[in-house]
Amino acid sequence: KQWYQRRVAITAGTVSNNTSESNKGASICQRKGCGKAKTEDNESETCFYHSGSPIFHEGYKYWSCCQKKTTDFDVFLKQEGCTDGNHLWGDPSSKKEAKCRYDWHQTGDTVSFTVYVKNVKPDLSTVICNPVKLELEIRFGENEVFNFKGVLNGIIVPEKSHVGFFKTKVEVSMRKAEFFGWNKLTVD
Repeated sequence: KQWYQRRVAITAGTVSNNTSESNKGASICQRKGCGKAKTEDNESETCFYHSGSPIFHEGYKYWSCCQKKTTDFDVFLKQEGCTDGNHLWGDPSSKKEAKCRYDWHQTGDTVSFTVYVKNVKPDLSTVICNPVKLELEIRFGENEVFNFKGVLNGIIVPEKSHVGFFKTKVEVSMRKAEFFGWNKLTVD
C-alpha cells in the first residue's frame, strides 16, 4: 500500500448527508457529497464526491477541492461532487467505537493535539472546531472510529489552524488567540 500525507484546513462547521428512515441500516456511500444508498442498479456506477474539505468563510460555503462558492447552505449541500471514483459502501451505524492514545503539547502560539492511530481514512474522518470547542471523528481500520469532544481551556483561531493525517497519527495544530500557557487542554 502506498501512503500519503495530507494537510487540510480545519472547518468551522460540519456537513452531514442525512439519510431517510427507509435507508436506515442499508449500505450508504461514505464519501463526502455522495450519500447514495446502495441498490442493485447503482452498485457499480461511478461515484461523484468531494475529495476536499467543506469551508465556511465570510458567509460563503464551498469545498476546498472545487471552489464553487455559495451563500445558500441548501445549495452547498446539493453541490455535485467534482471527483469521480468508486463508491465506498458502508453502513454508518456499523462503526465500532475504539479507544486510542492521544496527547497534547503547546508552544507560545500553538496547541497541538495528537491522536496515535494507524490506517486512518482521511476522506471519512471529520475535524470540527470553533474558537472554544474541538470535535474529532477519526475513522480507521475496519469500521473503527475514535471520537473526541471537548471545550478548550483557551481560545483558538480556527482559520489559522490545520489538521495533518500521517501514517501513524492525526495531528491537529491550533493557533492560540491569546499568548499564554494552558495548564490543560480541555476544561472538563
